[in-house]
Amino acid sequence: MSVRYFFDLPVYRIPEDQYYSARAEFVDRILFPPGASYREQRRADEQKNPGSLDGVRDHFEKAYGGCWRYNEIIGYIRMHFLGSQVRGEYYGVNRRRIVRTRTKQLEYRTWKLAPEVDIPRDATDSDIFAAVTEYVDACRVEVKGRYIDDTQLVTLGPHINWRELYRAAQ
Repeated sequence: MSVRYFFDLPVYRIPEDQYYSARAEFVDRILFPPGASYREQRRADEQKNPGSLDGVRDHFEKAYGGCWRYNEIIGYIRMHFLGSQVRGEYYGVNRRRIVRTRTKQLEYRTWKLAPEVDIPRDATDSDIFAAVTEYVDACRVEVKGRYIDDTQLVTLGPHINWRELYRAAQ
């Protein structure tokens, strides 16, 4: 029985909005330190000259970690069919504590992240897609506190000929 991979889902350390909120707080604390005598004056200067701190702000945003997309990925779920099941191998960072970082190495972690989901014998395209999304939802439980980006799967899924893809994996 061959394994046919059909989708790689990125797993992020935290959701996008949470990352950008933390980055904004980080930059704000540096530009306008709490308790600093010049804090309010610097805020007033920035309001008079909007954009005057853009270069400095950009530098600290990059120092924090840059943009969220791709830089905060800590793993991938490699989706595939095995027999009559949907499964996903997990590749993740090999660290005890996962923090914001730009140096990471992904490695194979497990052959099955969540319990497999069975596909009915006479499944339609929508039945198979439902099984795939059910598996992704089960993976969310296994990687609690992390964000699985399934936006491409959700966008493309209804348009994929799942039965043919599934048959080809048999």
